[in-house]
Amino acid sequence: MTQYLYVGCVTLILFIILLVIGKRKKVLSDYIFLAWMVILLTNFATFIVISRYDYPASFAGRLLVEFSEASVFLHGPVFLFYTLSLTSPTQRIHFRQAIHLVPFVICLLFLLEGAWKGPGVSNGMRLVFTLIKMISLLAYTTGVIIQLRKHRDQVESIFSNTERKNLGWLNFLAWGIICVWGFSCLGLLLYNVSGINIPQYGAVAGNLALSCLIFLIGYYGVRQEAIFNFTGQGETILLPNQITRKTEADDIYAGATMDDLVQEVPVEETQVPAAHSDKYKNSGLTKQKAMELFEALTLFMQHQKPYQESELTLFGLAKQFKIHPNHLSQIINQHRNQNFFDYINEQRVIDVKKALLSPDYYNHSFLGIAHEFGFNSKASFNRAFKKFTGMTPSEFKRTAS
Repeated sequence: MTQYLYVGCVTLILFIILLVIGKRKKVLSDYIFLAWMVILLTNFATFIVISRYDYPASFAGRLLVEFSEASVFLHGPVFLFYTLSLTSPTQRIHFRQAIHLVPFVICLLFLLEGAWKGPGVSNGMRLVFTLIKMISLLAYTTGVIIQLRKHRDQVESIFSNTERKNLGWLNFLAWGIICVWGFSCLGLLLYNVSGINIPQYGAVAGNLALSCLIFLIGYYGVRQEAIFNFTGQGETILLPNQITRKTEADDIYAGATMDDLVQEVPVEETQVPAAHSDKYKNSGLTKQKAMELFEALTLFMQHQKPYQESELTLFGLAKQFKIHPNHLSQIINQHRNQNFFDYINEQRVIDVKKALLSPDYYNHSFLGIAHEFGFNSKASFNRAFKKFTGMTPSEFKRTAS
């Protein structure tokens, strides 16, 4: 029965590989994802071989099994670098990162030597490698979870719409991998210590759990787009002569790239009172100048209503307001004690509340009103409305009637 599941996973992975290869504008994350799929393809091909032949007699079969065995050392680094390629705008592949491949290479050499001789390495040596692989996978997956938490804060400092940018599916996948890790550890422990005859050397439970994750990886991985790809949105950096609300510090940013600015945007801590924070003490903005800029921003928001653009970003608003994005982030945080995401969505909710009470919108649906004022989905609209009013839209309308 398990063979049919593995064959189905192999077919699915091949289909996913073809879809990724067919993408027109591939970015670094797509290439890393493609490499990950190839590794998983060898793993599931090995599951099929082991379930049918145990340890194969042919050298080609043993080569596949041992490569798949050693490739567990690759999953952690590949998962981490895939996450970094999505969450870090300046992430690149460098030669020095090859150090992450060292455990894989060492393990593969030992396993290939055993495969060449025939029976493979001893059970003791294989168990040692397995323990190291489990520790490595857990460490890298923990690193992914930490990186995703940092990313969530960064996203809300830059985007007004975080759907498909928070990478919730990757966080779910990371915890799923930890569950697979737990199943695998339990199976291997029972197989090696208790003597219970668990198929596929005690790994069958982990392999079956991994089969379930393949569907999640394939569905979301193919659809995932670059998060910090501002080129496609037509967003460019303000030139020094375009910044009309200048400060002495603006010359520092002359010639900076969009990636540089994304890295420099401070992550806002909305729960920490701005008066107690010295985060901006070296920003170049005096208290008086920051207050003047915030008052000008308030008038700009009231009259121009840029927040009605659903995909508005910190950089897009900074370009319209003609101010450096870091200074825009600073004045919002200091004078509203909010990050960019909350600030923009509160402005949208204020307008939606007025629309819900206006006879002009009597025949409009909640979703239609939400779209008009910048929300791009019912879920994001309901969350924001509840957050800033303490009520659902229908409760608000019923109460105000």
